[in-house]
Amino acid sequence: MVDEGTAVVGRDAELARVFRAVDPQSADPVLRVLGDLGTGKSALLERAARRAEAGGGRVLRAAGSESESSLAHSALHQLLRPVRGEVAALPERQRAALRDVLGEGPATSPGPGLLLVGVAVLSLLSGLGERGRPVLVVLDDAQWCDRASLAVLSFVAGRLKGEPVRLLIGARGGGHLPGFDRQVPTLTLGPLDEAASHRLLDLRPDRPAGHTRARILDQAGGNPLALWELARTDTAPEAGAGLPPAGPLPLTARLEQLFAARLTGVPAATGRALLLLAAMDSADSATVLPAGLPPAGAAVWAPAERAGLVRSAGGEVRFRHPLVRSAVYQAASPGDRRAAHRVLAGLLRDEPDRRAWHLAAASPGPDAAVSAELERTADRA
Repeated sequence: MVDEGTAVVGRDAELARVFRAVDPQSADPVLRVLGDLGTGKSALLERAARRAEAGGGRVLRAAGSESESSLAHSALHQLLRPVRGEVAALPERQRAALRDVLGEGPATSPGPGLLLVGVAVLSLLSGLGERGRPVLVVLDDAQWCDRASLAVLSFVAGRLKGEPVRLLIGARGGGHLPGFDRQVPTLTLGPLDEAASHRLLDLRPDRPAGHTRARILDQAGGNPLALWELARTDTAPEAGAGLPPAGPLPLTARLEQLFAARLTGVPAATGRALLLLAAMDSADSATVLPAGLPPAGAAVWAPAERAGLVRSAGGEVRFRHPLVRSAVYQAASPGDRRAAHRVLAGLLRDEPDRRAWHLAAASPGPDAAVSAELERTADRA
């Protein structure tokens, strides 16, 4: 069976490039991987991470989230959470600065400056690498990372020469990535050629053929995600009308239609669980998953897994692609979306910043109390 999350077809040269980038002896400690939605950035980064782990390295991961892009240091929090116990070994000022920005110490006003936080992160990562396990930092969907985290990681990236640390960054092509617009080695993913597109379609158990295959190839334009999803939709027994008609719709909108169409046959309980998962931030998951969502492997997720909407990984349920999350959220009624955010706000009473964001999303209109909470959140940022 094909692992859709990490299958890489027609990217031999690109795969070799990211493998070189994670080699501890690589001359370039930083590599950006740019490409449009669905071109395989995340799959390449995941393969590189697995290679680093297989070689004995330590991998730290973070992924940007559109809903968290305004929360200062949220990506940094995600990245460093697995090693937060190591912060205690840092010099006192660096230790205090990192604990401040990670929300694990007494807040200071003003907060620590970029230089101090950057030096603290560099010291932490270098110290981890010097203990015999080179460190690979993988930052995916960087276009959605908060500016404060990007500023810190840009500072660190410029000082990695000679350090046992490597940094891989995945981001949508064409966007502005603050701090990483300077001369950074960059790998840009284009569309697959026709031969590779055919090979990817041949991996499907229900390989499309004839006119159907030609139509998929034409509409997908060499985009790996589109090839896979259009083939799944057109050949699935429940597909009904099959592919949407060709036209000027952008690729993202077409795929969003496909994912949303799969929701129509999902039981109500599964739909509610999917909407909660779509409405919450990644940083909410440690609190919300145990309290508000069924665990991975629960029967309620089975219809969503069969429909290709989610997959279980590491004991967690995750959307197969950010576009699935968008489709689930946009397919829900405004009232259902507000109800989901109310549930999440109720589960986050000890997380005032995130609770305020969910309360705002749950409000049908202006609310003075919620506005006051949001102002307090801004003061803490």
